[in-house]
Amino acid sequence: GPALFVQCTLRDRDGRPIERAEVDVWHSSPEGFYEQQDPKQAGMNLRGKFITDAQGHFGFRSVKPAGYPIPIDGPVGDLVRATGRHHYRPAHLHFLIFKPGFKTLISQIYVNDDERLETDAQFGVTRALVGNYVRHDGPAPASDVTGEWYSLDQTFVMEPGKSRLPKPPIQ
Repeated sequence: GPALFVQCTLRDRDGRPIERAEVDVWHSSPEGFYEQQDPKQAGMNLRGKFITDAQGHFGFRSVKPAGYPIPIDGPVGDLVRATGRHHYRPAHLHFLIFKPGFKTLISQIYVNDDERLETDAQFGVTRALVGNYVRHDGPAPASDVTGEWYSLDQTFVMEPGKSRLPKPPIQ
């Protein structure tokens, strides 16, 4: 899939940068699978952990994610069929952001050109969660990228409060 260059900034409610926050990022492949669903992908593929710098910044290079079908072989499938809806999620990046003194932020930033933004099977898309994934055809930030590529600049605002980390389902 096309390369994706992501630049993110974390700020508090007053606009100050949040330094040394832990950020977990994960997403589906360009084929629409997470690595545990696809035997062709390496373990922990398209997942990363980052620490924000003194300016509250972190960035990474990946590939543009794709939307994917949710499983419909059980009761969820019965519900989806009963509503007459499709069973697809629009493309998105997941972010889990942790910093003591702030409420843990778990979010998804949806790809703005996904055709299923308005009909997400999970009803998870809001306007505030649609990112500005910009398509480029010119020179990329990495010399090995040719053809189209995408960029995403995203700012997250964290609220003061108690920090909690969920137990990871994958160890």
